[in-house]
Amino acid sequence: MPWYVFALVERAPASRPGRGLNGALSARRVPGGYAIVERRADVPPLEFDALRAHDAVVTRIAAASSAILPVRYGTLLELDDIAEALAGREEEIADAFDAVRGRVQFTWRVRGTPRARGGRGAGGASVSGTAYLRSVAAKGVAPAAFRAVRDRLRPLVAGERYQPVTPSLPASLYHLVDRDSVKRYGLIAKKLASSAPTLRATGPFPPFAFTPELL
Repeated sequence: MPWYVFALVERAPASRPGRGLNGALSARRVPGGYAIVERRADVPPLEFDALRAHDAVVTRIAAASSAILPVRYGTLLELDDIAEALAGREEEIADAFDAVRGRVQFTWRVRGTPRARGGRGAGGASVSGTAYLRSVAAKGVAPAAFRAVRDRLRPLVAGERYQPVTPSLPASLYHLVDRDSVKRYGLIAKKLASSAPTLRATGPFPPFAFTPELL
């Protein structure tokens, strides 16, 4: 039976990692670290409850790990396939662990931002907000709505990633923050969001947006 993969961690857990979606979790040595996995015959359904349960497991693993690289939802592989996919990538994995060690993710989004719709609305006209975000993304710059967030929180941000609007998500700004700075970051984020109703901040989360595609 194959393994359902939740995350890679830098070190083996000091205690049993608990349960996954339906069965016990285990830590398996793989190139660059340890895979936290669960025996499973099939991929869980793409449903809200399953996604939420997956997220809860990853969050629990993150709380017990100094460095975690969450794996995308639905990754089901044999152990040999996991090892093969990671072979020769130890340096990349080590760099990724260095980036996220002792850190968590906060996510900023613009409320009411139109999502991408293929670039055209009724009658062939460009969708207004989406067109703007696409033009900004083409320049590699986050939209002006995030400017105050970036300026105010820069001293507390260890890493940043901007995700342009997609067919399924609005434009997003991700911040990587030291765990020791979470309380201060959260207080400032709350003030910024209250003074700018168009902005919404969530977190802290495991560093989903700062994990390279590994499996």
